Formats: sequence, C-alpha cells, structure tokens
Amino acid sequence: MPDSSAKPRCESPHPVDAAFRKYAPALHRYVTQRVRRPSDAPDLTQEIFERFMQVPHRDVVRDAQAYLYSIASHLVSEWREREERRPVTYDTGAMQAAAESLDYSSPDKLAERLSIQQDLRYALAQLPPMQRAVLLLAKREGLTHEEIAQKTGLLTSTVTNYVSEACAKVKLLLKSSGSGKDVP
Repeated sequence: MPDSSAKPRCESPHPVDAAFRKYAPALHRYVTQRVRRPSDAPDLTQEIFERFMQVPHRDVVRDAQAYLYSIASHLVSEWREREERRPVTYDTGAMQAAAESLDYSSPDKLAERLSIQQDLRYALAQLPPMQRAVLLLAKREGLTHEEIAQKTGLLTSTVTNYVSEACAKVKLLLKSSGSGKDVP
C-alpha cells in the first residue's frame, strides 16, 4: 500500500514555460523598440516562443536567452522586410476630405502655427528622454498612466510624476520662448 503521507512530487516546469516566464518581458521590450507599431510586439513575442518550440533538439541549446534573442532578431528582420513590401494604399476620399479641411485663411495664422510647433519641438527636446516619451504617450497617443506604466515598465506613480514634471517644464519653456501657449 502506498504511503499516504508522502508528498506529491512537483514536476519541474517545462523548459519552454520556464524560458517564457523568465525572458518574455525583456523580449517584448526588445521587439517593441524595433518595430514601427508597438501593437505588433505581443504577436511577434509569441512567434519567438512558437519558433523556439519548433526547434527539434532544444535540450542542446546551451544559452536559451541568447538563442531566443537570435530568433527575435531574425523575426524582427523578417517582419520589417514584409512591412516594406506591403503595398501602400490611399483612401482618396480621406485625402480629399483632409485637403478640404486645410485652413488656408491667412499666411499669418500659418506662420504662427509653425512657430508654435517649432517652440514645442524645442521644449520637448529639452526634456529627459524618458519624460519626453511618457509625455508623448500620454498626450499624443492618449494612453492612460496605467497603460504607459505597463508599456514602459515604470510604476504608475512614476509615470504620473513624469507627466506632471514634463508638462510643467514644457509650459515654462513655451512661456519663456514667447509663444505663451499652454500644454493641455
């Protein structure tokens, strides 16, 4: 009769599962930094592990991390080639609507808008890179602070601080440049 007091043996996790848990976040960041649309990164990260699972003799792989990054590098390269070959399509209706909505009212207004854009570019360039990135994700992409924290690996409170500090710095720089425009 088997000993009922014996503890069940915990099987070690499958090597691919362990590699996924250990390397997936870093690989996701690696891919995100190398693709044009960050929304493509989760699928590409999954593809890395699918290709890793197709390797016939994974047990002979000495350095799983290096092997996974090698797969990631090749996959990103293939993805970029496919993206470059993808035909560009134009929606003529949307192009016409955009052309009709352009404001040709006065050269002065156009010059003022260009001046404000230049001042804003200058102000953004003065920010530390991470603050600039977080501010752009919040203002241009419309992401919430939680989404930005997830995307960047920062704490939500850090994202909130970066956005506040960046807005304050940009406002100060815009006021000192004479444009007088505030960041929303």
